Amino acid sequence: MKTTLDLPADVARALRLESARRGGRKAASLTRLVSDAVRRAYVSPEATTKSRIDLTPGRVVVTPPRGTPKVTSENVRAALYD
Repeated sequence: MKTTLDLPADVARALRLESARRGGRKAASLTRLVSDAVRRAYVSPEATTKSRIDLTPGRVVVTPPRGTPKVTSENVRAALYD
């Protein structure tokens, strides 16, 4: 997804310096640097972990990763109502 960011001068300078330190724009583009920083700041390791799926004859058990919010009967009822 393309978007435009208005960065403060000090942040833009820090990104340019980090890009140069990592070998220039081809090795570390501003897009890559911003993406990496956002992932480190906002994406928890649990969010990138996949659920475990156990296929047993006659049933399927899905075990969500740690930190996943619990699904309650009220959550299901509300989702079915929508």
